[in-house]
Amino acid sequence: MQAKVNTLCLAKRKPKWLTLRFIKLTSTESVFYSPAHNLKGSSALIVIYKNGLTSKTMQYIASQSTYPATVFLNQNEITKRHCKIRWFNQTSEIKRCGHGTLAAANFLIDHLGYCPEVFTSMSNERFTIRVKKQGAQLLLKSIEPKKSELAEGELKSVFSVAIKAAYTTADKNGYTVVLFNKEFSKEFDKSVKKDDLKSVHVDFKALCALHKNAVITLSIKNKDKKNAIARFRYFAPQFGVNEDSATGSAVSVIAPLLFRLHGLNKAKLIQQSNNGALLNYEFNNAQVVIY
Repeated sequence: MQAKVNTLCLAKRKPKWLTLRFIKLTSTESVFYSPAHNLKGSSALIVIYKNGLTSKTMQYIASQSTYPATVFLNQNEITKRHCKIRWFNQTSEIKRCGHGTLAAANFLIDHLGYCPEVFTSMSNERFTIRVKKQGAQLLLKSIEPKKSELAEGELKSVFSVAIKAAYTTADKNGYTVVLFNKEFSKEFDKSVKKDDLKSVHVDFKALCALHKNAVITLSIKNKDKKNAIARFRYFAPQFGVNEDSATGSAVSVIAPLLFRLHGLNKAKLIQQSNNGALLNYEFNNAQVVIY
């Protein structure tokens, strides 16, 4: 999930009729959960709306929601091959939201028996959907991060452990992936498992002040190509989310980096947020399939 910097100013109160007159249907959907691993994943509020719903009202609806993302779909487009999609958190419009898109796709499949082939964001990015028996799969173009000493220096005081390397996709409004020294867990209690990112502490105020990208911390648990497992966490206080529960869009950056560093074209990703999440992916020809 990645939100825009600009936010909308809203009135504290808005008449219910002004909101409800444009709403066709609302529901909730969860993704990236795994009961077997005690991982709750994340959820989204899905709003099917009629023509006339403004951006300001969308933000108001999202501000009243307790879900990490509120997804808006136009009722006139959900039965077509291509459909526009918008996502909001409580304070801002979100630029990219993988978990919200998959949640919307699964909801439409379950309730309508159909899902658009492509969702298009406000920035004209395409989020392609593949329908499988086990549910929807999300296809995204990969985003190749480059090693950045500048980002490494900026983030040095943000984390409680030493940074090994940092990779970034942009200097502002992009993603930065941080790798820590291999033995970082030794800086904590000996009972902490090696490469367990839960032990890492983050100074969110410093992150907001020093860095303009969302930050992904990443560690490799198993590099075996058949059973590869990686762990990550996602921080974006600059965009209204200190730590996200389950972040599908982050995989478009993580996948090409794991391929470059370890030759992995697929892996299980465990997001070590409070809820926890399990994301599976495959990487091929600069495209990432997430499910």
